Amino acid sequence: MSKIISIIISFLNRINKFTWKIIIFLSKFVKVNEVNHLDDKPEDVKYRLFNVDDPTIIEPFVEIEHKDWKQLVKNNNIKPIKRRNGKSITTNIKCPCCGAPKDYIYDNTGKQNQFQCKVCSFIFSNHKVKDVILKCPHCKHTLSLRASREDFDVYVCQNKKCSFYLNNKSSLNDHDMKLYKEHPEKIKLKYIYRKFNIDFPTLRKDYCEFVKSPINLSRAYYSQYIIGLCLTYHINYGLSYRQTASILKDVHEIFISYKTVENYCKAASSIVHPVLEFYPYELSDTIAADETYIKILGKTAYIFFYFDAIKKIVTSYRVYEKRDSLSSIKAAYSTLVKYDTLPDSLKVISDGNPIYNVAVQYWSQNGLPFNLYQVIGLSNKDDISKQYRSEKQIIERFNRTLKYYYRPKCGFSSLDNANSYMVLFATYNNFLRPNKKLDWNTPVKLDELDGINNMPNKWIELLNLGYKYSDIYR
Repeated sequence: MSKIISIIISFLNRINKFTWKIIIFLSKFVKVNEVNHLDDKPEDVKYRLFNVDDPTIIEPFVEIEHKDWKQLVKNNNIKPIKRRNGKSITTNIKCPCCGAPKDYIYDNTGKQNQFQCKVCSFIFSNHKVKDVILKCPHCKHTLSLRASREDFDVYVCQNKKCSFYLNNKSSLNDHDMKLYKEHPEKIKLKYIYRKFNIDFPTLRKDYCEFVKSPINLSRAYYSQYIIGLCLTYHINYGLSYRQTASILKDVHEIFISYKTVENYCKAASSIVHPVLEFYPYELSDTIAADETYIKILGKTAYIFFYFDAIKKIVTSYRVYEKRDSLSSIKAAYSTLVKYDTLPDSLKVISDGNPIYNVAVQYWSQNGLPFNLYQVIGLSNKDDISKQYRSEKQIIERFNRTLKYYYRPKCGFSSLDNANSYMVLFATYNNFLRPNKKLDWNTPVKLDELDGINNMPNKWIELLNLGYKYSDIYR
């Protein structure tokens, strides 16, 4: 029976080969324009680039002049609003100017977030009283709140006669105009401003204290040299905790559990973190930025890298659960504070992800401006992509280097573990790993490491240096 089946399979394979020969032969006689519609290629759709508009006009809020709504209604014979759509205002709201009840209040947006009083024509919202007024820089019209996000509020200019809106609308071609009529959310015409609600002191504290230690390394059972061995095998050679414990047992006859190796490495990361963050780097004015993903308990998390493209120094390396604007703002902060004075020529090269534009806008508003150049796609379709493609490739190569060391670990068990590893990996890159582009020198040369020839003792010296830095910046 098995012999018959093998003969049938062999016969079917021959028929399959013969069929493909016929298809290839016939395809030579088919016109190219007749085959094009058979290509199963994805449609190349031009996506709209994220643009950051000009800064808004901020004016102090002037206390409104209170009026008597009853007197105005009596003098002008104003009647309550007749709502033709059958909807009513459900919130118990009054006009802050004249005190008119909701029977005299228009729902401007239909979403009960902006109102207009029929009695005194005052426009207001149901949010808390603001201390400033935001105005469009093009038409001086007061901005309206469109949406409230977790980290910022979105304001938009609703003036139909705004020069910014009219110019954008007149520049649309027939295709974009048709798209705008069908899907207006895909085309940006109106002026938009984002007001961030990020607490700067909290941001600073989070930047300094996001790495935590599970143990006190000064009270470790094993010697410092064994701790240096754990760091060398785990970080320099990319071994997992279990592999590190195994090689210590098989080669050095040191019986240590993988959990102890994990605790030593996490504790070491909290010690060297001040050195990594507060060392007086001499950075260039060219920074490459990118984000790559890792796995934490099977879920995707994101590492935001900022990397000095000339000095080969990692300036930002933190892991975040979300790839959002807040993560981008925090990652940029980790780089900007490493400069004593921001150079006017500071440029950050990234991909087309719009969260980098949000970071530029936020830090420009908070006194740390920098220039962003975005390399779009895989081919140079614009001058910026052509000019800065090499810097973008540098950060991509660094991402591949991380993946080489990260792969044996098969992900992390928690966000704290992932951040602890990234602190150690960035420390290794900046102070211990020779770089070919730097003539096989390390990106940062430490005088404390001169004369130390083996890597475990270099890690021990970095730990000692970490204690000194933690005392300075405590």
